[in-house]
Amino acid sequence: MNYRVRKTALLGCLSIFILSLMIVVSPNLSYAENVVTGMRVGVVEVDDHAALRVVVESKSPLNASLLLLQSPYRLVIDMPKTIWDVKNLAPYGQLTLAPSKAYRFGTPAPDISRLVIELEKPAAPIRVFSLPPSAGGNRFVIDLMDRGKTAFQVAASALEKNSNIDLGLESLSDVLAKNKVGKHINGTFLTLLPKSKPSNPGVKSLPRILPAGKPHPRKWVVFIDAGHGGKDPGAIGKAGTKEKTITLAAARELERQLRASGLITPILARDDDRFLRLRQRIRLARQNQADLFISLHADSAQSPFARGISVFTLSDKASDKEAAALARSENNADLIGGPDLSQEDPDAASALVRMFQRESMNQSARFAATILKKIRDLPGGDKRGHRFAGFAVLKAPDMPSVLVEMGFLSNRSDEANLKLESYRHNLSKRLTKAILFYLSEHGPKL
Repeated sequence: MNYRVRKTALLGCLSIFILSLMIVVSPNLSYAENVVTGMRVGVVEVDDHAALRVVVESKSPLNASLLLLQSPYRLVIDMPKTIWDVKNLAPYGQLTLAPSKAYRFGTPAPDISRLVIELEKPAAPIRVFSLPPSAGGNRFVIDLMDRGKTAFQVAASALEKNSNIDLGLESLSDVLAKNKVGKHINGTFLTLLPKSKPSNPGVKSLPRILPAGKPHPRKWVVFIDAGHGGKDPGAIGKAGTKEKTITLAAARELERQLRASGLITPILARDDDRFLRLRQRIRLARQNQADLFISLHADSAQSPFARGISVFTLSDKASDKEAAALARSENNADLIGGPDLSQEDPDAASALVRMFQRESMNQSARFAATILKKIRDLPGGDKRGHRFAGFAVLKAPDMPSVLVEMGFLSNRSDEANLKLESYRHNLSKRLTKAILFYLSEHGPKL
């Protein structure tokens, strides 16, 4: 090859290299299908609690996926085939609205634009939706709330497993259609937000559920739900034993043993004979940022020979007809209190919440398996195994939740055992071991 040919080939290769470099670094890339034109944050009220709102504005409806990272806590928003055009916004800066601390944005890969919100607490998305243009561009909206480390872990795991799902597809009308609180949500969603780096708007302080006091070392929080209560007696045994009495006695014993461990703060749904709706129980657990939810019951069956302990987790499809019938019976207990006019409908959830629910169900199954290993030596042991049904009380999307049927009041032997303080002590001892083992393996680090 002569000099002229070699020079031409070299120039050709150099041109290709320069063109490739331009594709990587040029801000006006041919792959871009959308442009981010703004970002702002604000505070909104969700269920009487403050939530951080992040809004990303773009020329066209935004395609976006989310990730949650920790050490430190961060929300990452990735937007494919999108570039930044935000002349009045620095590529990084401080944020003064809790729980956000700072933001930064850029283009980590040729076909990805990224916004990172640094967080001082484990805040996770509770709502994600899109809004059409209104005196500006299309808006992609994320509401975040700190519901504890376990809720953060559930959300982070779910988002990582579903990183290919485009969360920009959910519109405001979709969210409203899936909630029976249209008027309240509509008013909240349309709140105007301040620009980036806003001054604190003075969000009213909200009551803490756990008593405030001097700072103390973090403990795991376990929510213990004594089934039934008040005007709802639950099942009634052959000897007249009421389920609500057994569940309360068992819940108090489990609370005592968990507290004695020194690693757990147990919270009772009820510590007396009162009626609580199923959604109230879920709401209390979430307000207390529970790491685990355990509901205690004592079953009844048509056959007097049915006996033993069952551990249930949530599923759309029941494991058998008996489980389905039991779930219907437990869910219908709410009707004793008349129509439920509460705002939240656990059966009507956004795509984001359904994603979190699936992850919560996976973790609940792990917890159920741990319980079954610890109760093998009790009467009936683990023979009835892990079962599934659509229990409304297990529908919290941000914590592992199980329902333990401690025995059958329709069986004379089980009824006699459940009335014994020594039996409830032994059962609680095994449940305590299961809870401590599960949390040490899968729970948030203390």
